Amino acid sequence: MTYESDEPRGIPRSYVVAAVLLIILIAWVASGYVLRGEKAKTQDASAKPKESIVTVRARVLTAEQRRATLVIRGQTEALRKVEVRSETAGTVSGTPADKGQTVKTGDILCQLKLDAREAQLAQARAQKKQRELEYEGSKSLAEKGFRSDTAVAGDKAEFEGARAAVEQMEKEMENTRMRAPFDGIVDDRRVDVGDYMQPGAVCAVVIDQDPFLVVGQVSERDVAALKQGEPGSARLITGEQVTGTVRFVSRAADAQTRTFRVELEVPNPAGDLRDGVTAEIRIETQAVPAHRVSPAILGLDERGVVGLRTLDPDGTVRFVPVTIIGDDKDGIWVSGLPERATVITVGQEFVTPGQKVKAVMDDAAAPPAAAPAPAPATPAPQAAPAPAPATQDKAAPAPAPNAANKGV
Repeated sequence: MTYESDEPRGIPRSYVVAAVLLIILIAWVASGYVLRGEKAKTQDASAKPKESIVTVRARVLTAEQRRATLVIRGQTEALRKVEVRSETAGTVSGTPADKGQTVKTGDILCQLKLDAREAQLAQARAQKKQRELEYEGSKSLAEKGFRSDTAVAGDKAEFEGARAAVEQMEKEMENTRMRAPFDGIVDDRRVDVGDYMQPGAVCAVVIDQDPFLVVGQVSERDVAALKQGEPGSARLITGEQVTGTVRFVSRAADAQTRTFRVELEVPNPAGDLRDGVTAEIRIETQAVPAHRVSPAILGLDERGVVGLRTLDPDGTVRFVPVTIIGDDKDGIWVSGLPERATVITVGQEFVTPGQKVKAVMDDAAAPPAAAPAPAPATPAPQAAPAPAPATQDKAAPAPAPNAANKGV
């Protein structure tokens, strides 16, 4: 016989044990993640490096007055280069001046055949003589009352017309001879004997050789520094060196390049210079404050502007744009810095404007006691507790702070 209990049946013990084990397992796993996260945070906090101050070398530079040298790329150019053209038509009968020949003002370059011009001139002169006689007779009759004033005026007009015709034919005769407009050299001859020339056709090209010009284009930024009459020099690509004075500085910029034309006038008595030779013009401008630096410390900002990195008194890095005004065997000269400037000489490529740095002054700018400063600059904190004589304790750590204070 089986008896059933009236009390409700309880949860099997196996279920309870399983549930407890599951809860313990979940708690154990969760505690692992929590501990791991805290450990990671602790490791991250301990592993995060402390921000360090970059150490650079610097030097205090003082400006000197120096005349800036403006370098301009250009070429030689004849002061005058003229195409001698015909003013009348005709056949070339002679070319007395050949290419490369030196000529004087008025020398004949090309001669045209006269053709019927001589006969026309003779006819005009005869008519002039006739009109002159008629006019003189008319005046005599008018004085005696046998000729009216109107008739006399008509005879005078006929005479003046005949005289103008003679002058016109004489000019036509002269136009058959094309002459050199100035002393120079025949650079080119465009026609030969037998060629037929129309009015406006080129007979020859004449170049004025003395003086000569060396011309170039200067930028908007530099044109204000140039003055007419200033001395200058030019080195030609052929190796020739010439000196002269600034003859002309344009007042209007080229519409395409926004540059200004500059002309350097140089003597050329021997006629050695040639038109169109590449040259480098050097013109010294007024004296400006400048600093001599090594070209290796020049840098560019984000806009591509050339400049130097300097230090403020508090050690903040600044970028100062500069202009190169010259060079010598010891370096380059730049303008744009203050009268006294602390310039970074080593490490400038590792710092940016606005960053704070520690400066170790170069020997040239630091006091004598600061000479050993560069070596202990980095390990100075460890060197302080190390046993050493008193003189070394004062000499090793002290220069670095002094030098840094002076540099920044």
